[in-house]
Amino acid sequence: MSTIRPFSDNVVFMDAEFTSLDPYVGEIISLALVKADGEELYLELEFDEKLLNDWTKENVVPHLRGGKVSREGACRQICEFLGDNKPFLLTYVSQFDTVFWHKLFGGIEKNPAHWIVVDFASFLFFNGIDPERYLNEQGKLFGISEEGEQHNALYDARLLRKSYCAALKQLS
Repeated sequence: MSTIRPFSDNVVFMDAEFTSLDPYVGEIISLALVKADGEELYLELEFDEKLLNDWTKENVVPHLRGGKVSREGACRQICEFLGDNKPFLLTYVSQFDTVFWHKLFGGIEKNPAHWIVVDFASFLFFNGIDPERYLNEQGKLFGISEEGEQHNALYDARLLRKSYCAALKQLS
């Protein structure tokens, strides 16, 4: 049996919430980054409320805390938080996070993270675990009994970090 060993420990766990999942009109409205050591950055971004779909109004907006920053301000804070070492972002389902992340930064060239985003759902899939189970059971899948506000970017990024660490231990 082979041992699961990440290519790099230079990983930052990321979650974002969006006005909608339509990549042509959607925007990030909240974003959280959690480093492997637990250091966190949580931002709520200014957005056009007309872009909010009904699902987001019902499931995400109630978890927002206020104190919105501009997109430019968010990019500056993210770059400062990540530094110059181009970490790999690790997300639950990378396709949405990646598209909106690059949209926020105005393209891949201005991206402060590694251009490849690591997808936790694929990790689960290739280890024989239904990726939707993680969404439905959250941390319980890996023995984490944390309660919180699902679809709050900070809660989701924290849980992703804990789940990833637990999964590596359990599956190695």
